Parts: sequence; C-alpha cells; structure tokens
Amino acid sequence: MKRSIRQALPFYAVVLLWGFGSGVLTPVLPLYARSLGLSIEEWGYLVTVYAVSTFIFEWMWGALSDRVDRRAFIAVGLLSGSALMYLYTLWTSITALYALQFVRGALFIMVGPAVKAMVSDMSSSGDIGLSMGLYSSVRRLGSVAGPIVGSLIAQAWSYESALQVYSLVYLVGAAMTATVSKADTLPRGDEGSSSVLGDFRSLIAIRSVAILFIVPVIVYMGRTVIGSYLPIYAREVVAMSTVEVGALFSAANTAGFLTTPVFGWLSDRYGRVSVVLSCFILSTAAMFAISLASSPMHLTLVLMVFTMCFSPITPLLLAMLTDATPRGLLGTSMGIYSTFENLGIVFAPPIYGLIWSSYAPSAIFVFGAMTQILGILLLLAAHKLLR
Repeated sequence: MKRSIRQALPFYAVVLLWGFGSGVLTPVLPLYARSLGLSIEEWGYLVTVYAVSTFIFEWMWGALSDRVDRRAFIAVGLLSGSALMYLYTLWTSITALYALQFVRGALFIMVGPAVKAMVSDMSSSGDIGLSMGLYSSVRRLGSVAGPIVGSLIAQAWSYESALQVYSLVYLVGAAMTATVSKADTLPRGDEGSSSVLGDFRSLIAIRSVAILFIVPVIVYMGRTVIGSYLPIYAREVVAMSTVEVGALFSAANTAGFLTTPVFGWLSDRYGRVSVVLSCFILSTAAMFAISLASSPMHLTLVLMVFTMCFSPITPLLLAMLTDATPRGLLGTSMGIYSTFENLGIVFAPPIYGLIWSSYAPSAIFVFGAMTQILGILLLLAAHKLLR
C-alpha cells in the first residue's frame, strides 16, 4: 500500500465506526419498525424509499468526490446519519419515517463512494484486491460488535436507545474524519475538464466497466433479503430473542471478517473472476439452505457459511472495477457502482414482501438464491472480457 500503517490508521478507525453503526442498525431498525406496528409490506416500502433516494444521489456524490476533498463527503455523510437517525426516535408516524428515509438516503449515502475511492487512492495497483479485502474486513469488524451491542441495548432499555447509540457513534466518526490525511487523488488527465455526465458516458463506454455496473444489481437483490428481512424472520419465524438476533449477525460477520482478506489476496494472485464465481456459487447454495433452517443453531451456522462466501464478492468486484477504471475517475466509478447496488435494493423489497405474504416467509430466501444464479450466468458470459 502507498501509505504507512500510521498514516492509514485514522482512516480505518473511521471505517471501523462506520461498520459498527451499520451493525447496530442491522437487527435494530427492522425490529423497531415492526414494534411501531408496520407490516412487512410497509417495512419493504421504507427500504425502497431509502434505496430510491440513494439511487438518485449516490452517483452524483461519487462524481463530486473526484473534484473536492473526499474527507468532506465522509464527514458530512456521517453527521447527517447521526442527526437523522436521532429523529427516527422522535418522529414515528409512517409519513415522517418515509420522509426521514428519503433524506437520510440522499445525504448519508455520500460516505460510501468517498470511502471506496479513498481505499483505491491509498493502494498500489498490485495489491488492490488485498486492499479492498482489508477495507471490507475492517468495516465488517465493526459489524461484528454492532449487532450484539445494539440488540443488548434494545432488550435492556429500548430500540430508541440503540438508535441513539448509533447517532453518537457516527457523531464521533465525523469528528475523527478531521484526523484523516488527505488522499492523494489521482490526476484527472484528459478527463480533467469534462462534465459529470461526460465522465459517466466515458465509463459506460468501457464494456468491462459497464458489465461491472450490472453485477451489483444482482448482488444487492440477494443482500437485501439478508439485511432487511432476516432479522424479522429470525425473530418472528425462528422465535429468536432480540439479543439472539444480534448474536446471529455478530457471528455471521465474524465469519466474513476472517475470510474476506484471504479471498482478496487469492484474487491478486489467481484471478478475480474465478474467485468471485466461486464465492457466488457457494453463497447461492448457502442462501437456499437458509430457507430450510428451522432452529436458531441451524440458522446461525448456515448464515455464517453464507457470509463467509458472500462477503468477499463486493470488495473483489470493487477491485475489478478499480483495475478497469481510467485514472482520475475513481470517485465517479464508485458512485455509479453503488448507484446500481441501490437499484437492486429498489427492486427487491416489494417482491420479497409479496412472496412473504402470499407464499411463506422462507420462500424469500429461495427467490434470493435464484437471483444470485443470474450473477453466476452473467460472470460466466463475460468471463473473457473481465479476465
């Protein structure tokens, strides 16, 4: 990596807090929504509103981060997440929640592309897979502690208290951004005077980049069923307590934390496409197995296997995207990539809500596995182009 460990530590400390907050939210927010009396369909609409907002704005924040100090986007995004999540504990009408979801999506989402682009800025070309794996693992390390801490607070005090802890953590993270060294952003070269839309057209014209923008739609259709619906499934169908739901996700994130950098290292040496394909195939089988889990122990073990295989996919795709992206357009590229992730989230909740209500709760994991098969087929078809 370009930077020394001492220079990189403040940045990764912020990533750790970002992951911790996300971990707190994973079991708490869906269960909090259900405690307010929201149906499965209403919860799905809330997820969709957030995803639509991020779909509209994230690519723009990513493009602007190529032109402005990326640290500003991280700090403002974390501050907005802190303030808006606190408002969730005060304004609980369904109309207010929809409004908060949209505004939170528009502002908080600026963190993602700025952080991912900074990882690329801090890396050398030969270890980008390892760097993305390390970034993902540090974020997931925060997600190991977050679910269990959040669920313990929710059960001991209230869901609102857990959300307030989330707000405090992100406030600290925003303050810590001031200690992060400015990234050595790559020069924009021939793209220096181009417009945001011009940058977008330049990237889409590269076939390998265009394909890598399609894959995350499929990835996030699968991820949404785990992150947005599994907490409710574990609580209401498998009869796990709030703390057990938190422990479920902490155990799964521990598994992902351990395996992600290993897969990143393997991809640097043996090719990213073959490693990503292996992860897709194994995680698809594990997602189908989740639909068969009938006990807390069974669900925990299967989710751990799923997370071990699924977690490396996104950082490896980001590494492939970094390899294929022209210099000076990393923020734009990461923003567009994340926008397509959000497109997957837009599609998924209404479908999952309908399947849950019309067939059976477990059927959503079968459908999720089927969507991941599309990713396998797409990567196989584009194998030579992405090599």
